[in-house]
Amino acid sequence: MHELRPNGQRRRANLATYAVAFAVLTVAGGCKTSADAAAAATQLTLTASSLTGYYTALDTLLTETDQLYQIQGAINTVTPYDAQTKALVADTKAEIETREKLAAALTQLAQEYAKLSGSTASADAETDAGNLESALAGLKQTKVSMSASSVNLMKDAVGEIVTAIKERKEREASAAIDKFTAALDSWFKNEEPYYNTIGANYAGLTRSLAHTLVNKGQVDSSSFFNVALSPYGLTAQLTDPTLKAGIDTVIAGQIDQKAAALQTAQAGASTSMEKALAEMASRIHLVATDKPMAIRAAPVTLAEVQNWISLVPQIAGTASTATGSASSSSK
Repeated sequence: MHELRPNGQRRRANLATYAVAFAVLTVAGGCKTSADAAAAATQLTLTASSLTGYYTALDTLLTETDQLYQIQGAINTVTPYDAQTKALVADTKAEIETREKLAAALTQLAQEYAKLSGSTASADAETDAGNLESALAGLKQTKVSMSASSVNLMKDAVGEIVTAIKERKEREASAAIDKFTAALDSWFKNEEPYYNTIGANYAGLTRSLAHTLVNKGQVDSSSFFNVALSPYGLTAQLTDPTLKAGIDTVIAGQIDQKAAALQTAQAGASTSMEKALAEMASRIHLVATDKPMAIRAAPVTLAEVQNWISLVPQIAGTASTATGSASSSSK
């Protein structure tokens, strides 16, 4: 499981970029593309909200990962949940929670701008922009792999946005938003492999634990027959060792399939989220450069992100009961 620290600041810069981008959209509301700016503001709100949910879902998987490591250590003393691994999970969780807060701050800022019909930013918008600036200022510069100058550039750019909002400097805000929007998608791409290790590690742990319990004969596989017997109100009662061994083989195969599906679904959500960010960056660039924006709907890939987010509570629920029934996690 890779640590997220090296690219942590980049992601936040990405979020800051969106906030910056959005500021430009509404601050420049007096131009001919004000209608496009309002539409882009709404789209950005939805995108930022999905980004918040994406991080919340990863945070949930990390909570379950911590529990899975504890279970694994109890079942197999050869692979204890050592202090180093525990610290890595905790640090990764803290990094994800920081990104979650940044995404939430971006959502709030976008909502404020979406309400505006002119070029005057509300006091709440100024406050939200300041909150995002504070979040960016809290990044652990010593933990990031990118140069200090890049970190300072991000901070300076957000500071310029806050100033532009307060002083109603449309051109300055537009220049800053365009510059940061282009970098936003790139930064998310840099961190995407690290996000995917969270899903891969979670899937691998559940798979390993399920197989261990099946192999040790500690799984009641009778529920595996529910699909055939439930229409008749019957419940299976496995007493034949040969039959049970055959079913355990089938269950083992389905465990592998489910684990692969879990990993693929999380990675797919990352890809879809990145595509949504890239699409928003493209639209914001159009508005910032005073060009018409033809599409007024939210990025279509957000639906895929939301679908995965909706599954995570269910995934987490099956993880916590994995030691009780392999069949429930293999369906």
